[in-house]
Amino acid sequence: MLHLTQILNKNKLLNMDKFVFEALATIRTNTLKYIASLSEKQLFTIPSGFNNNIVWQLGHMVTTQQLLCYHLSNNSLLIPQEYVSLFRKGTSPNDRMTQINVEEIRHYFFETTLQFMPDYNAGKLNEFTKYPTSMGVELTTIEDAITFNFGHENLHFGVIMAMTKVV
Repeated sequence: MLHLTQILNKNKLLNMDKFVFEALATIRTNTLKYIASLSEKQLFTIPSGFNNNIVWQLGHMVTTQQLLCYHLSNNSLLIPQEYVSLFRKGTSPNDRMTQINVEEIRHYFFETTLQFMPDYNAGKLNEFTKYPTSMGVELTTIEDAITFNFGHENLHFGVIMAMTKVV
């Protein structure tokens, strides 16, 4: 398997600081390492005091990145369309989630990271539709979306860290 830093080092960035892509890849890699020893039962458990589970967190991180950076740039998502209804903001685990393959989510969690910088560099994400987030931040460029997504991924990695202590 190709290491994320090998992909990152092959790409020169146009307008976005390489650090953000490297940090995103690191967060995603660390997240997968952090949950590697958990059983499928633990990954699907909704801990007391939480509204969702670790699998939902992973799917939500991938789906949000795809919606903010690909959908708002008028591109096709690199994930199955059903992920949007399962993992977008405001959703929570339901009966359909038990049909989700954890390895498939891990695959998209990794692969969307590998494709992100090359797509940015190729200018595929430049046509951006302004978007007011629920946090009161208006995203007006793909760079805004990438930066906002970076913070979002950190937030959810923190939630996953908390969840692993109680599942």
